[in-house]
Amino acid sequence: MDIQFSARHFNASAGLQDRIQEEMDKLAKFYPNITSASVILDHEVEHQRHCEISVNITGSVIVASADEENMGKAVDVTLERIKVQLKKANDKQNDHRSQPVSELT
Repeated sequence: MDIQFSARHFNASAGLQDRIQEEMDKLAKFYPNITSASVILDHEVEHQRHCEISVNITGSVIVASADEENMGKAVDVTLERIKVQLKKANDKQNDHRSQPVSELT
């Protein structure tokens, strides 16, 4: 999966980027057809961190974001929101598949 990182108004550490990379790789179990992702980390206000993750899947784009006190918490909340949306997209896609002929009687 191709992941692009952007950090606004601060320098994201390599450890933070590695952690996000690992978590994004785990998302493939919820939806295997992820083509690419974009992660935007922002630090505009002194006590507020913003994380936005955009995931490109076959046919659509899923976006989630969160504003929290620290960047780790913002990333965690955003990843949980992405997981929920990916599960829904996967369920929706599986519900629209037709039944095999062997099951029709």
